[in-house]
Amino acid sequence: MLRRLKYMIVDPPPAVVVEVSGLGVSAVKRDPKTAEVIARARQDLPPGLLDLSPHRQNIQDAGTFDKVVGNVLDQLGELRRPDVALVLPDNCARLTVLDFDSLPGDAKERLKLIRWRLKKTVPFDIEAARIAHRTWPTANGVAALVAAIPAEVIRQYETPFEQRGLWPGYVSLSTCAALNLLPDEPMTLLAKRSRASLTMAVVEAGVVRMVRSVDLAAPVDAEDEWDEAARDIYPTMVFVEDHFGAPVSKLVLCGFDQIPTGTEYDIEWLRTPEGPVDGGEAGIWGYLSVN
Repeated sequence: MLRRLKYMIVDPPPAVVVEVSGLGVSAVKRDPKTAEVIARARQDLPPGLLDLSPHRQNIQDAGTFDKVVGNVLDQLGELRRPDVALVLPDNCARLTVLDFDSLPGDAKERLKLIRWRLKKTVPFDIEAARIAHRTWPTANGVAALVAAIPAEVIRQYETPFEQRGLWPGYVSLSTCAALNLLPDEPMTLLAKRSRASLTMAVVEAGVVRMVRSVDLAAPVDAEDEWDEAARDIYPTMVFVEDHFGAPVSKLVLCGFDQIPTGTEYDIEWLRTPEGPVDGGEAGIWGYLSVN
Protein backbone atom coordinates (compact mmCIF):
# COMPACT_ATOMS: atom_id res chain seq x y z
CA MET A 1 0.00 0.00 0.00
CA LEU A 2 2.79 2.43 0.85
CA ARG A 3 4.43 1.74 -2.50
CA ARG A 4 1.19 2.47 -4.32
CA LEU A 5 0.64 5.70 -2.37
CA LYS A 6 4.18 6.80 -3.24
CA TYR A 7 3.46 6.29 -6.93
CA MET A 8 0.42 8.57 -6.66
CA ILE A 9 2.91 11.36 -5.97
CA VAL A 10 6.01 10.33 -7.95
CA ASP A 11 6.06 8.42 -11.22
CA PRO A 12 7.38 4.87 -10.69
CA PRO A 13 10.73 4.00 -12.27
CA PRO A 14 10.64 2.39 -15.73
CA ALA A 15 9.39 -1.18 -15.80
CA VAL A 16 11.95 -2.06 -18.49
CA VAL A 17 15.72 -1.73 -18.04
CA VAL A 18 18.04 -2.41 -21.00
CA GLU A 19 21.82 -2.62 -20.98
CA VAL A 20 24.00 -2.49 -24.09
CA SER A 21 27.55 -3.78 -23.81
CA GLY A 22 30.27 -5.38 -25.88
CA LEU A 23 28.75 -8.70 -24.78
CA GLY A 24 25.29 -8.00 -26.19
CA VAL A 25 21.93 -6.51 -25.28
CA SER A 26 20.32 -7.53 -21.97
CA ALA A 27 16.97 -6.48 -20.55
CA VAL A 28 14.60 -7.07 -17.67
CA LYS A 29 10.94 -6.26 -17.17
CA ARG A 30 9.44 -5.58 -13.75
CA ASP A 31 5.96 -5.83 -12.38
CA PRO A 32 4.83 -2.18 -12.09
CA LYS A 33 3.09 -2.87 -8.76
CA THR A 34 5.65 -5.02 -6.94
CA ALA A 35 8.84 -4.01 -8.84
CA GLU A 36 9.78 -7.70 -9.02
CA VAL A 37 11.56 -8.89 -12.16
CA ILE A 38 9.07 -10.94 -14.18
CA ALA A 39 10.94 -11.35 -17.49
CA ARG A 40 14.56 -11.41 -18.64
CA ALA A 41 16.12 -11.46 -22.09
CA ARG A 42 19.57 -11.37 -23.61
CA GLN A 43 21.12 -11.65 -27.06
CA ASP A 44 24.75 -11.48 -28.15
CA LEU A 45 26.01 -8.86 -30.57
CA PRO A 46 28.29 -9.89 -33.43
CA PRO A 47 31.98 -9.13 -32.71
CA GLY A 48 32.91 -5.76 -34.16
CA LEU A 49 29.37 -4.40 -34.31
CA LEU A 50 30.21 -1.89 -31.56
CA ASP A 51 33.23 0.40 -31.85
CA LEU A 52 33.04 2.13 -28.49
CA SER A 53 34.18 5.74 -28.41
CA PRO A 54 32.74 9.17 -27.54
CA HIS A 55 34.06 10.71 -30.75
CA ARG A 56 33.14 8.36 -33.59
CA GLN A 57 30.34 6.14 -34.87
CA ASN A 58 29.71 3.43 -32.27
CA ILE A 59 27.25 1.19 -34.08
CA GLN A 60 28.77 -0.16 -37.28
CA ASP A 61 25.60 -1.84 -38.59
CA ALA A 62 22.46 -0.02 -37.49
CA GLY A 63 20.18 -2.62 -39.08
CA THR A 64 21.70 -5.52 -37.15
CA PHE A 65 21.66 -3.55 -33.90
CA ASP A 66 18.01 -2.62 -34.44
CA LYS A 67 17.13 -6.28 -35.04
CA VAL A 68 18.89 -7.43 -31.85
CA VAL A 69 17.15 -4.76 -29.76
CA GLY A 70 13.81 -5.74 -31.28
CA ASN A 71 14.38 -9.43 -30.54
CA VAL A 72 15.28 -8.69 -26.91
CA LEU A 73 12.22 -6.50 -26.39
CA ASP A 74 9.98 -9.13 -28.00
CA GLN A 75 11.27 -11.71 -25.51
CA LEU A 76 10.06 -9.52 -22.65
CA GLY A 77 6.47 -9.73 -23.82
CA GLU A 78 3.91 -6.94 -23.76
CA LEU A 79 5.23 -3.53 -22.68
CA ARG A 80 2.43 -1.47 -21.20
CA ARG A 81 4.44 1.68 -20.57
CA PRO A 82 6.69 3.51 -23.05
CA ASP A 83 9.44 4.57 -20.62
CA VAL A 84 12.70 2.60 -20.59
CA ALA A 85 15.89 2.88 -18.54
CA LEU A 86 18.87 2.53 -20.86
CA VAL A 87 22.38 1.62 -19.62
CA LEU A 88 25.19 2.26 -22.09
CA PRO A 89 28.80 0.99 -22.32
CA ASP A 90 31.33 3.02 -20.34
CA ASN A 91 33.67 3.63 -23.26
CA CYS A 92 31.07 5.41 -25.38
CA ALA A 93 31.44 8.38 -23.01
CA ARG A 94 34.10 10.28 -21.11
CA LEU A 95 33.78 9.19 -17.49
CA THR A 96 35.98 10.97 -14.98
CA VAL A 97 36.23 12.35 -11.45
CA LEU A 98 36.83 16.08 -11.03
CA ASP A 99 37.94 17.65 -7.76
CA PHE A 100 36.78 21.14 -6.79
CA ASP A 101 37.42 23.41 -3.83
CA SER A 102 33.68 24.14 -3.98
CA LEU A 103 30.78 24.10 -6.44
CA PRO A 104 28.03 26.68 -6.98
CA GLY A 105 24.70 25.93 -5.38
CA ASP A 106 22.86 26.87 -8.57
CA ALA A 107 22.54 23.84 -10.87
CA LYS A 108 23.11 25.82 -14.09
CA GLU A 109 26.23 27.49 -12.74
CA ARG A 110 27.52 24.14 -11.46
CA LEU A 111 27.06 22.55 -14.88
CA LYS A 112 28.73 25.54 -16.53
CA LEU A 113 31.80 25.11 -14.33
CA ILE A 114 31.96 21.37 -15.04
CA ARG A 115 31.76 22.00 -18.79
CA TRP A 116 34.59 24.51 -18.50
CA ARG A 117 36.79 21.98 -16.67
CA LEU A 118 36.07 19.32 -19.31
CA LYS A 119 36.47 21.56 -22.34
CA LYS A 120 40.24 21.17 -22.73
CA THR A 121 40.35 17.44 -22.01
CA VAL A 122 37.65 15.82 -24.17
CA PRO A 123 37.99 15.08 -27.90
CA PHE A 124 34.50 16.35 -28.79
CA ASP A 125 32.36 19.48 -28.54
CA ILE A 126 31.57 19.64 -24.84
CA GLU A 127 28.95 22.34 -25.39
CA ALA A 128 26.86 19.93 -27.46
CA ALA A 129 27.34 16.97 -25.13
CA ARG A 130 24.97 15.60 -22.54
CA ILE A 131 26.48 15.73 -19.06
CA ALA A 132 25.43 14.04 -15.85
CA HIS A 133 27.22 14.32 -12.53
CA ARG A 134 27.05 13.30 -8.89
CA THR A 135 28.97 15.00 -6.11
CA TRP A 136 30.32 14.12 -2.67
CA PRO A 137 32.01 16.27 -0.01
CA THR A 138 35.66 15.41 0.63
CA ALA A 139 38.28 16.56 3.12
CA ASN A 140 39.61 19.06 0.56
CA GLY A 141 36.38 20.18 -1.09
CA VAL A 142 34.05 18.37 -3.48
CA ALA A 143 34.51 15.34 -5.75
CA ALA A 144 32.29 15.03 -8.82
CA LEU A 145 31.79 11.88 -10.87
CA VAL A 146 31.07 13.22 -14.35
CA ALA A 147 29.82 11.45 -17.47
CA ALA A 148 29.91 13.35 -20.75
CA ILE A 149 28.68 11.92 -24.03
CA PRO A 150 27.99 13.60 -27.38
CA ALA A 151 24.30 13.79 -28.21
CA GLU A 152 24.87 12.10 -31.58
CA VAL A 153 26.40 9.07 -29.86
CA ILE A 154 23.42 8.68 -27.52
CA ARG A 155 21.07 8.98 -30.50
CA GLN A 156 22.63 5.88 -32.07
CA TYR A 157 21.55 3.83 -29.06
CA GLU A 158 18.17 5.50 -28.49
CA THR A 159 16.87 5.26 -32.07
CA PRO A 160 15.78 1.55 -32.06
CA PHE A 161 13.68 2.19 -28.95
CA GLU A 162 12.07 5.37 -30.23
CA GLN A 163 11.17 3.66 -33.51
CA ARG A 164 9.14 1.22 -31.40
CA GLY A 165 7.34 3.96 -29.53
CA LEU A 166 9.53 3.68 -26.44
CA TRP A 167 11.16 6.55 -24.58
CA PRO A 168 14.61 6.11 -22.94
CA GLY A 169 13.99 8.81 -20.36
CA TYR A 170 16.74 7.51 -18.08
CA VAL A 171 20.21 6.98 -19.59
CA SER A 172 23.27 5.97 -17.59
CA LEU A 173 26.63 4.24 -17.99
CA SER A 174 27.21 0.69 -16.87
CA THR A 175 29.83 1.38 -14.20
CA CYS A 176 27.93 4.38 -12.83
CA ALA A 177 24.96 2.10 -12.16
CA ALA A 178 27.07 -0.87 -11.04
CA LEU A 179 28.72 1.23 -8.31
CA ASN A 180 25.45 0.91 -6.38
CA LEU A 181 26.33 -2.76 -5.80
CA LEU A 182 29.66 -2.06 -4.10
CA PRO A 183 29.99 -2.54 -0.33
CA ASP A 184 30.44 0.72 1.60
CA GLU A 185 33.97 -0.02 2.83
CA PRO A 186 37.44 1.58 2.88
CA MET A 187 39.42 1.98 -0.34
CA THR A 188 37.84 -0.43 -2.85
CA LEU A 189 38.69 -0.96 -6.52
CA LEU A 190 35.99 -2.21 -8.87
CA ALA A 191 37.47 -3.79 -12.02
CA LYS A 192 34.66 -4.42 -14.51
CA ARG A 193 35.37 -6.14 -17.81
CA SER A 194 32.99 -6.33 -20.73
CA ARG A 195 34.61 -8.15 -23.67
CA ALA A 196 37.43 -5.78 -24.72
CA SER A 197 36.70 -2.95 -22.28
CA LEU A 198 37.97 -2.61 -18.72
CA THR A 199 36.74 0.08 -16.35
CA MET A 200 38.32 0.60 -12.94
CA ALA A 201 36.58 2.69 -10.30
CA VAL A 202 38.11 3.54 -6.93
CA VAL A 203 35.61 4.12 -4.13
CA GLU A 204 36.50 5.13 -0.57
CA ALA A 205 33.71 4.91 2.02
CA GLY A 206 31.05 5.60 -0.60
CA VAL A 207 32.96 8.42 -2.37
CA VAL A 208 34.19 7.81 -5.94
CA ARG A 209 37.80 8.95 -6.03
CA MET A 210 38.94 7.89 -9.49
CA VAL A 211 37.67 6.22 -12.68
CA ARG A 212 39.78 4.86 -15.53
CA SER A 213 38.75 2.98 -18.68
CA VAL A 214 41.05 1.10 -21.05
CA ASP A 215 40.68 -1.07 -24.14
CA LEU A 216 41.80 -4.70 -23.99
CA ALA A 217 42.46 -7.39 -26.55
CA ALA A 218 40.21 -10.45 -26.72
CA PRO A 219 41.88 -13.14 -24.53
CA VAL A 220 42.25 -16.82 -25.42
CA ASP A 221 41.45 -18.27 -22.00
CA ALA A 222 40.70 -17.22 -18.42
CA GLU A 223 44.36 -17.09 -17.40
CA ASP A 224 45.28 -14.80 -20.29
CA GLU A 225 42.18 -12.73 -19.57
CA TRP A 226 43.33 -11.96 -16.04
CA ASP A 227 47.00 -11.50 -16.95
CA GLU A 228 46.12 -8.87 -19.54
CA ALA A 229 43.79 -6.96 -17.22
CA ALA A 230 46.28 -7.17 -14.34
CA ARG A 231 48.73 -5.08 -16.36
CA ASP A 232 46.36 -2.16 -15.80
CA ILE A 233 44.82 -3.16 -12.46
CA TYR A 234 48.00 -3.52 -10.41
CA PRO A 235 49.61 -0.21 -11.51
CA THR A 236 46.28 1.48 -10.75
CA MET A 237 46.38 0.05 -7.23
CA VAL A 238 49.91 1.37 -6.74
CA PHE A 239 48.83 4.80 -8.01
CA VAL A 240 45.89 4.84 -5.60
CA GLU A 241 48.12 4.29 -2.57
CA ASP A 242 50.65 6.87 -3.73
CA HIS A 243 48.06 9.49 -4.70
CA PHE A 244 45.41 9.04 -2.01
CA GLY A 245 47.62 7.89 0.83
CA ALA A 246 45.73 4.64 1.48
CA PRO A 247 46.11 1.19 -0.07
CA VAL A 248 43.30 -0.64 -1.84
CA SER A 249 41.79 -2.89 0.83
CA LYS A 250 39.46 -4.83 -1.48
CA LEU A 251 39.41 -5.66 -5.18
CA VAL A 252 35.94 -6.36 -6.59
CA LEU A 253 35.79 -8.11 -9.97
CA CYS A 254 33.04 -8.22 -12.57
CA GLY A 255 33.07 -9.85 -15.99
CA PHE A 256 35.98 -12.25 -15.42
CA ASP A 257 35.76 -16.03 -15.72
CA GLN A 258 37.52 -16.72 -12.44
CA ILE A 259 39.04 -15.02 -9.42
CA PRO A 260 42.85 -15.13 -9.52
CA THR A 261 44.63 -17.04 -6.78
CA GLY A 262 47.94 -16.47 -5.07
CA THR A 263 47.56 -12.70 -4.65
CA GLU A 264 47.95 -10.68 -1.47
CA TYR A 265 44.70 -8.81 -2.00
CA ASP A 266 41.19 -9.40 -0.68
CA ILE A 267 39.30 -10.23 -3.87
CA GLU A 268 35.60 -10.90 -4.36
CA TRP A 269 32.92 -10.84 -7.06
CA LEU A 270 30.55 -7.96 -7.66
CA ARG A 271 27.31 -9.42 -6.38
CA THR A 272 23.55 -8.95 -6.45
CA PRO A 273 21.12 -10.71 -4.07
CA GLU A 274 21.00 -13.43 -6.75
CA GLY A 275 24.76 -13.92 -6.80
CA PRO A 276 27.71 -12.67 -8.91
CA VAL A 277 26.82 -10.51 -11.91
CA ASP A 278 28.68 -10.36 -15.22
CA GLY A 279 29.87 -7.39 -17.23
CA GLY A 280 26.83 -7.41 -19.52
CA GLU A 281 24.21 -6.92 -16.79
CA ALA A 282 26.01 -5.19 -13.91
CA GLY A 283 24.45 -1.86 -14.85
CA ILE A 284 20.95 -3.31 -14.89
CA TRP A 285 21.24 -4.78 -11.42
CA GLY A 286 22.98 -1.72 -10.07
CA TYR A 287 20.09 0.37 -11.33
CA LEU A 288 17.51 -2.03 -9.89
CA SER A 289 19.20 -1.94 -6.48
CA VAL A 290 18.24 1.71 -5.97
CA ASN A 291 15.14 2.13 -8.17
